[in-house]
Amino acid sequence: MQQPTNTKSMVEGALLAAITIILSLTALYIPVVGVFASLIWPVPIVILGIRHGLRTSILATLVSGIVVAMLEGPTQALTVVLSFGLIGIVMGWTIKRQFSPFKIMLISGAASLISRLILIGLTLLIMGINPLTEEIAMMRESMDYVINMYKGMGMNPDTLESMTANFDNIFNLLSVAIPAILVSGSILDAFLNYAVTKMVMARLGQKLEGFTPFWLWRMPAYTVFFYLVGVLLVMLEQYWPRGILRPIGINLQLLFYFAFIIEGFSLMAYYMGKYNVAKGFRVLIVLMVFFNPFLSQILMWAGMFDILFNFRHI
Repeated sequence: MQQPTNTKSMVEGALLAAITIILSLTALYIPVVGVFASLIWPVPIVILGIRHGLRTSILATLVSGIVVAMLEGPTQALTVVLSFGLIGIVMGWTIKRQFSPFKIMLISGAASLISRLILIGLTLLIMGINPLTEEIAMMRESMDYVINMYKGMGMNPDTLESMTANFDNIFNLLSVAIPAILVSGSILDAFLNYAVTKMVMARLGQKLEGFTPFWLWRMPAYTVFFYLVGVLLVMLEQYWPRGILRPIGINLQLLFYFAFIIEGFSLMAYYMGKYNVAKGFRVLIVLMVFFNPFLSQILMWAGMFDILFNFRHI
């Protein structure tokens, strides 16, 4: 009785490992599709963990890494496995242990963050460069090229000076906000992979627990506290100029700013559903809010006050 089970595990493991390798090659060679392929790379590993356990998911990850190393070299294999292997293994383990979706996303997001930090650390150790700061430097160079092109076209010098100042502020903010960007990206990775895994497992006849409907999402009250702590730390920087408080404060503000934006969209979804707003008009409203900074700011404040006062129950 044990032999068929082992054979099935080996066959599924080989098949899903092959899918993982295909996704790896797609991520390397196909620019647009490759971005999506890299984001869902952990899904086959997650499915293996759910159906056949932790050991099988680890073995499949190692096999995928070895094959990619043979085809593309050890550097690419290490990058792929470190970037996405750990989150796949951890998410499969947490789902098999029947954790709640929130705990699965939290633990898997932490695994994704650890993977990113390890990869950055190895890049610094081996190559002596920080990939994040290099990316920002490349963006600065691209923007300098654009500014020079506009200058050659005879654009107003005052307009160019204003553009340059704005972009400098953005790049300076990006340099400080790297921790918040890493955390946000890791949580997004976990959410996306859980959502895709849930859809695939439903096709395979196994239903996973879903998240609370988006229109009922509410962030914990302590998110407002941490946002206010971030504001306070930035204000205290002038009294304790050590260069530490401001970066911490900015990262806290940025993280929970995104949380309040999500809360605001949830609140908006609740009221659009309550008053039966037409779907086309809903899409138009979301696009207007998304691309208009003033409306986005209003939505952020609405989300923050909804956490405190729960407008949906008024």
